[in-house]
Amino acid sequence: MQYSRPSDSIVRSVQPFAEWVLDWIFLSSVVVAPLAVVAAIYFWFAGAPATAAACAIVAASAAWGIYARFVAPWQLRVKRLKISRWSERGTGQATASASRPPLKVVFFSDLHLGQFKRQDWAQRIVETVNAQSPDLILIGGDFVGKTACCEIADLLAPLRHLRATHGVYAVLGNHDYGIPGPDHSDELIQLLPQLNIRLLRNECVVIGDDVLLVGVDELWTGRDDLHGALAPCHHRAPAARTIVLGHNPDLMLKLDGLRAHPALQDAFFIFGHTHQGQIYIPLLPGLAVPIESKFYRGLHHTPHGALYVSSGCGENTTPTRLNTWPEIVVFEV
Repeated sequence: MQYSRPSDSIVRSVQPFAEWVLDWIFLSSVVVAPLAVVAAIYFWFAGAPATAAACAIVAASAAWGIYARFVAPWQLRVKRLKISRWSERGTGQATASASRPPLKVVFFSDLHLGQFKRQDWAQRIVETVNAQSPDLILIGGDFVGKTACCEIADLLAPLRHLRATHGVYAVLGNHDYGIPGPDHSDELIQLLPQLNIRLLRNECVVIGDDVLLVGVDELWTGRDDLHGALAPCHHRAPAARTIVLGHNPDLMLKLDGLRAHPALQDAFFIFGHTHQGQIYIPLLPGLAVPIESKFYRGLHHTPHGALYVSSGCGENTTPTRLNTWPEIVVFEV
């Protein structure tokens, strides 16, 4: 499938406007819920049970809206997944892998620090991540959201305290590059190393003895270069397992030309970006962000290997979450 980035009119205006309207609808639930309860009681005693029942349904729906707008966005969850091991590439690799404990990878994405969530939320994320005793920490981009309220360095300062045996690695997301909003990428490129976070921009690094970590730059900017990122580690591919860290799962639509690459025969791909729909109504893809692929949420199996798309930890246009929750994901691979 040929990939084409959504037009700027969708990314910058139509979709954020829809979220803004939805935000006001959910905000109104604070007023609607008590009024509907009062109305239900009134009509019940007035001898109009059908009308009272209708008001009760409205009250219950509004109460659900209050939960989605004011409670769910702050219910941070830790999700644990055990990923099947990659295919062994030779008996020596199989023997070595059998003698090692699983690699514990902790992943989070889409902090969107700024208007809705600030340093205290980042500190909560850090404490929760460190409590997992990770071997490796991966961050899937979109560090910032609407930042007019605050200094970026202050918002991200708690991330300095992330701790993992093999370090902390990250990629940037579309909001970090100003799609939409102001471009903070230059500031983040300077700031993240100061926080002991290694930013991967189409780079490949070796983790331990047998894992390749490939970080791919943001798809919507056109800076992504998975093939170039793999090139420096090509000689390690036959004996190593590969983790591909990116922001946008639509990167998978560009892999057909790389199908023969040995590092992508049985890789593990990790993305954010979609918020798993954020406002998710079953049987619909979700309302958070436009993507072309089918990879809106959760774990998938592809010809290139396993793939996971996280719901992220923050929100940019509306802090409402319906049937999705902010999450930190712990993989044992």
